[in-house]
Amino acid sequence: MSEKDFEQKRQSLQMEPEIERFVFNLVSRLKSERIFASIEEKINSSKENWDIIARSMVGEIVKKVFQQSFPEEDVSKAVYVEGRGNPIELFLGGFESRKSPYPLFGCLGIFPDIAILRPKRIMIELDNSGSPRQGRGGSRFKMALAKAAFGYMTGEWEYCFVFFHNRGGQSIEPYLEGNKEKRILEKYFIDFHTKPFLF
Repeated sequence: MSEKDFEQKRQSLQMEPEIERFVFNLVSRLKSERIFASIEEKINSSKENWDIIARSMVGEIVKKVFQQSFPEEDVSKAVYVEGRGNPIELFLGGFESRKSPYPLFGCLGIFPDIAILRPKRIMIELDNSGSPRQGRGGSRFKMALAKAAFGYMTGEWEYCFVFFHNRGGQSIEPYLEGNKEKRILEKYFIDFHTKPFLF
């Protein structure tokens, strides 16, 4: 793709206003309520797994913001949180033609941490930098971004968002500001409808 074609595609790609507003409100709420700090506090006091706590706490906020953003939708049928309620293949069964997992690179499909089925199919991938001793977590960030992009490439999801928490206090944000990194992130959004948010 030429530079000119890339720029035209970049300018033409925009999220629907209601989806953009939902994502903005969701990210703002997660930050204002310091949800990821609360996740760390709960891990330290309970020794539970980060993924389980994060899905539960972030999932509750997603449901609340979704209900405010789309009051006409039934949140119980539109928002799925992994590990809460029916397995996703049963949850998707009433909505998708495919009711069972499918093979993909030696594993079974794409199972998001949080899934929104209407008004658009949105996948939310929750990930973190690993143990606070592991630093910025650049490798884990790249893997989370790629995993989310697979959701779009399979055709299952229309938008994929990564909520990435840096647990070590060494922000990865400055390392996303280089020209190469900006170009890669832009390409992820343009070609794979995948966007990360840092916490």
